[in-house]
Amino acid sequence: MNFFICFTALFIASTSAHTGGSSVCKLRDGYIPIEGVCDAYIECKEFAGSEKLCPDGLYFDPNAQWPLDPCGYPNDVPCEGRTQPAKSTADCEHLYGFYPPVKPSNDCGQYRMCVGGRSMDMYCPTGLAFNPSNSRCDWPEKVASCNLENFLGYKCPSGELDRTGNPIVTNHKYESSCYEFYSCVNGNARLLSCDPGYAFDSHLSRCVEADHVDCDHKL
Repeated sequence: MNFFICFTALFIASTSAHTGGSSVCKLRDGYIPIEGVCDAYIECKEFAGSEKLCPDGLYFDPNAQWPLDPCGYPNDVPCEGRTQPAKSTADCEHLYGFYPPVKPSNDCGQYRMCVGGRSMDMYCPTGLAFNPSNSRCDWPEKVASCNLENFLGYKCPSGELDRTGNPIVTNHKYESSCYEFYSCVNGNARLLSCDPGYAFDSHLSRCVEADHVDCDHKL
């Protein structure tokens, strides 16, 4: 409770300096950031300013254009200032946000999205893993908690370098579909897809026009 009172006092002190009369609103309609505060802002309507607070877990986006919603997820709107106290629920640390699954899983692509304090199970696009450090779907080798071999079901050959010192990229067949393939860089596997109309040719180790690849036995 003391923290909330202190935060409120700081918030009022920060905003009161800006809202003295209508001078704060130089434009008829728009948004103005509050220095040192991540999730609060001033909304101007007809040159009149009013203090607003983003939902818990969201930050004010100083690039937002009025009258669009100016609040976004922290991974899209970085900020290191003060925030309101978290309104956590049984399922969510904040009312809005992206989090790892409650129970650890070999499926690194699974995560939770919290909306209004309610948690929903979500999955990254095929081949990508949820990265808790930036709350985004990322290449699995960049996620320290992800067991790459268990997640993708494939182990790349040892990485090699060419004569200029750059890693050699090799492509390999993905048994479950001839439209996808493994691409190995520095011994790390990435599951990629061919462009529409193309399929992976295991003899050429690249995507070619699908008409030139026999995929019937894999459909």
